[in-house]
Amino acid sequence: MTQAVAVAPAENAEPHEPDAARAPGRVSVPLITCLFVAALAQLPVLRPGWFYFADDSATQILPMWYHLGHQVRNGTWPPVLDPDLLLGGNLAAETLFGIWNPVNAVVWVGVSLAADVGVAGIVVRTVALAAVALGCYLLCREYGAARWSASALATALPLTGSLLHFDAAKWPAALLAFVWVPFVWLVARRMVRGRSNAFWAFLLGALAVTAGNPYVLLGVCVVLAALLVEAGSQRRWAAVSRLVLVSAALAAVVPLVYLPLVRTAHMTWRTTSGGVDNSGALAPHLDDLLNLSMPTYVPAVPDVGVPAVYFCWFAVPLAFWCDWSVLRRRSRELAGPLVIAVVYLLVVLGPSEVWMFRWPLRVVHYGYLALAVLLAVVLAAGLRLDRPRARAAATAVFLLLAVYFTAERSPDLVTLRRAVLIALLIGLLITAGLALYRARGTRPLVAVLQVGTALTFGAQCLWFIGGGADLHYYFPSSPKQMRESYADRYEGRVLQIADTALNEPGPGEESREMWRDMAVGNAFLLSDVDHLGSYTGIGFREFVDVLCLRYDGSSCPAAYDALWRPPSGADVRLADLLLLDTVVVQHKSVPRPVVPEGWHLVERNSRVSVLRRDEPASAGTGHLSWASPHLRVVSDVSDGPRTEGVDVRRTGGGAGRLVFARMAWPGYTATWNGSEVPAHAGPAGLLEVALPPGPPGPGRLELTWVPPSMRLGLASAAGGALLAAGVGIQQATARRRESAGAPR
Repeated sequence: MTQAVAVAPAENAEPHEPDAARAPGRVSVPLITCLFVAALAQLPVLRPGWFYFADDSATQILPMWYHLGHQVRNGTWPPVLDPDLLLGGNLAAETLFGIWNPVNAVVWVGVSLAADVGVAGIVVRTVALAAVALGCYLLCREYGAARWSASALATALPLTGSLLHFDAAKWPAALLAFVWVPFVWLVARRMVRGRSNAFWAFLLGALAVTAGNPYVLLGVCVVLAALLVEAGSQRRWAAVSRLVLVSAALAAVVPLVYLPLVRTAHMTWRTTSGGVDNSGALAPHLDDLLNLSMPTYVPAVPDVGVPAVYFCWFAVPLAFWCDWSVLRRRSRELAGPLVIAVVYLLVVLGPSEVWMFRWPLRVVHYGYLALAVLLAVVLAAGLRLDRPRARAAATAVFLLLAVYFTAERSPDLVTLRRAVLIALLIGLLITAGLALYRARGTRPLVAVLQVGTALTFGAQCLWFIGGGADLHYYFPSSPKQMRESYADRYEGRVLQIADTALNEPGPGEESREMWRDMAVGNAFLLSDVDHLGSYTGIGFREFVDVLCLRYDGSSCPAAYDALWRPPSGADVRLADLLLLDTVVVQHKSVPRPVVPEGWHLVERNSRVSVLRRDEPASAGTGHLSWASPHLRVVSDVSDGPRTEGVDVRRTGGGAGRLVFARMAWPGYTATWNGSEVPAHAGPAGLLEVALPPGPPGPGRLELTWVPPSMRLGLASAAGGALLAAGVGIQQATARRRESAGAPR
């Protein structure tokens, strides 16, 4: 006879609104869960190397957060443009940093105040992972999961392979964006149920959209679409109407964030007209996902050496003991997570690149969020203890197959030993959990699940963190140390001619020594060095082609020669147009750099040569680098990153040109004595302004930059906010009327 073990009444699997006075664990359980996740997030730090200061985290995100934090503290928000970063200064088009998101700005300021950005990065990740746990817990509870099952899944989700090893370790900006998804889902569903106002759903959704990550935008769209299915299946037509209007309001925020990228893409290497590609880059397969409960399983994905598709250790082994009939009984209520899980399964198994979206591995944890909700609800319905032999056999078969597939992916004795050990550990944990559940219910079971999560995660940290193919950079993470290493050596405007892939330790050198002369990506932002290169995902194509620059600021040897000759359309050297004062040349790229006229060699060691201009070119605040011979520049002042004023005296009456050491991003407007004049891309993609013929005498050029379609974006976002506010007011008014009309 089939028997299901019932749970306690206070933990039943139906949606409920517990009274705070009758729910002693209402605050303590999620708080303890978040603290537990925060503690586990420190385990990777104990391994050799910087787990949270590697790859793009070290070369792109953390230095830029530090830099943006200083800009906000100086009164610049949102920081849409940094003209001194010629390679990656168009922050509005970059979208990555979420410049319109006020919570991001708080993070930047916090990082900028830290004595060590590596440590600040650990703090940010810890808070973000705890927030993911809280969002997952509340979402599971919203769907009727018990506290114990919600806590177990909320602990597991932040430690999943794709979220931890990629978003948290390499791409923390994506982690900050993902934090909003469970909360948007939670509040939007509460709105559907009449438990929350529509405006709060819009506000959280707007924070998700302005986070600047297109995968989060996709996540919000999938969540809202799934909730429409869920509400429609329950015939909540008024809620469907409100949800459609809130979705429209959120869609109105999208142009503010993404139109600058669309309007700028034609000048960059990041096109918006991409098609469909199936290169297999960071694309897991179905058989990989079947091993989502094996902590040592490394998927057959090129350049991935970590358990990237891991979810949680008990998901599959405990699934054989669950009462899955709850999904059938509550199919309409659970339609949302079911739809989201199916959609993301298809996305993960689909092409490796569709339009601007690439690398399906980046969205695995979005699907796992929905899976966590479903599993928490199923676990809350109670475990099935009937037919124990068949269920135990199924669990054992899964563990044996998991060991086999793990060893098959990496056929060596070390991998096999680890797989066997972890399979035995999981088997013991499942056995202990079931025995305690039979004897004493859910309280000891959740302790086993949490301890198992800690043990398996500890094993992963021991075996997969601190080595492998992760890109570790050993320049200092302390801004003070960076200033001491570089600021006094590299004066004025600086360009580094180097290939960071060639930067390897010399004979007898430590890894850290190889970075004493060079930095990579945005690292110079920590040092107060005015370096023109940076890390960018878009790049200004004409400029990067002239200097053969790559996304991280690396260049080919031909870049050095390009500096000392005029680019197409110019009469002076590119180094002069860029207002360069110092050039740092890597010997492995250019072994014996020739010192050009007007420059001198100030330093030469085994790794680099440092050249400096005889007379500084960038002493002022402006960026004007060349003017036609009959134009005498009286003053050039830049009041901010988006404005510049140039006073000029004509000595002749012909047309003239002005070239600025600014990239000619779309959005510039130039006025000459109050009348608009053409501003376009000139030599090497630098901004060029054409002046009309006129009589000799003084004149003034005013230069301003506004991100393309920013006014349209602001107006659209404001309209979306007004629409959401109107929906919220209507909802509140209707609720008051219902309350007033209810019998007393």
